[in-house]
Amino acid sequence: MDRSVDRRQFVQVLSGGLGIGLAGCTGGNGNENSGEDGDENSTGNGTNNEGSAGLAYAFGPETIALIDPAEGEVVDEITDGVEGYAYGDAVVTNDGSHLFVIETSASQVLVIDLENREIVTEVAMGPAGTHMYHPNDEEMWAHSDDEGTFYVIDTTDHEVVETVEAGLDAEGHGKLLYHEDFGSTGYATNVNDPAAHVIDMDAYERVDSIELGDEGGTHYKGYSPQTGLAYFERSGGVGATAVVDTESNEVVDELELTGGMYLTPDEQLLGNIGEEEIRFLDATSEDSEEVGAVAVEGGPDALEYYEADGTLYGFTANTMSPDATVVDIDAFEVVDRIDAGEIERPEDAHSIHRSGVSGDGYFFTPASADGTVAVIDMANQELIEHVPVEDGVDTVQYVPE
Repeated sequence: MDRSVDRRQFVQVLSGGLGIGLAGCTGGNGNENSGEDGDENSTGNGTNNEGSAGLAYAFGPETIALIDPAEGEVVDEITDGVEGYAYGDAVVTNDGSHLFVIETSASQVLVIDLENREIVTEVAMGPAGTHMYHPNDEEMWAHSDDEGTFYVIDTTDHEVVETVEAGLDAEGHGKLLYHEDFGSTGYATNVNDPAAHVIDMDAYERVDSIELGDEGGTHYKGYSPQTGLAYFERSGGVGATAVVDTESNEVVDELELTGGMYLTPDEQLLGNIGEEEIRFLDATSEDSEEVGAVAVEGGPDALEYYEADGTLYGFTANTMSPDATVVDIDAFEVVDRIDAGEIERPEDAHSIHRSGVSGDGYFFTPASADGTVAVIDMANQELIEHVPVEDGVDTVQYVPE
């Protein structure tokens, strides 16, 4: 196989399983938003209008800090109206003009104008938001876990235009799988349902469900454009991942693995995050053969890729140790561990989530217990700075140059 490179509240409860952290999952329980959709009153206090390209937004309970990664410091803050906030996913629009972030304490999505560095809209959504997706230029799909429903937000008008009830029982933590290969079809997971739900993205409705068994639910998802195969983790203690042919929507295989899935930039490998290892599957083969594995102590989480001098590296922030791990994916070995700071760890958690994002050669991961964000130089594989933000900071998103 040619390996040349061409170029997600800490603890959730899975149906039928123990309370564990959902890698790639942030956010928590929220209350109904007292505001109205489409409120265009600014609630920001950015100090200048120099734009946000090349900056990371770090979200804390009382402040949203803008970090210059090259300098390793906070260069601006948004604090007006930010009081006891908690966050889910943060997503930059395709045109780079706005940043949408789920805010769970008031069951809303904040819309940040990236040019003026200010919150311009608070969009009401259902409670317990966690994940949000940007399947096309015109829409954000924000998922309410208490309702098992996606709130579809217009990226221009900043208002909810449709809701899509994805879960069978109108509740449950869920994700959306979408790729341009699917056309108008998407797939939703739900930890309460042992099925992958087929969503008509144009009609905004669940039109079918692909049954994966009689127990558990579905959580993580992945897709290989090389084979047209979709992967759905069967959660709730089932301990398997179903493989679905997206042409026929039929189950064609089941793999004995669980955890998050991350496709390499060249679409050749699918990284799978286990409790103490990262497996790599051949994403060009219909057999999804495992071609290598790397033991990673400390509980790896979200996986980001970086290519340097013809070698592909993986960067992952660990959940049970205060560091990030660098993996040489060509050699399938750990090559470095970098101090990333401590996160908050609930005593009864089996494992927990730690987010990590990257862009323009920087890797970012928040250290909620230290109140800092680690900024790592991916090319040199070294820490630039632990940037002070505030205790509880646990969500970061980078705005590319």
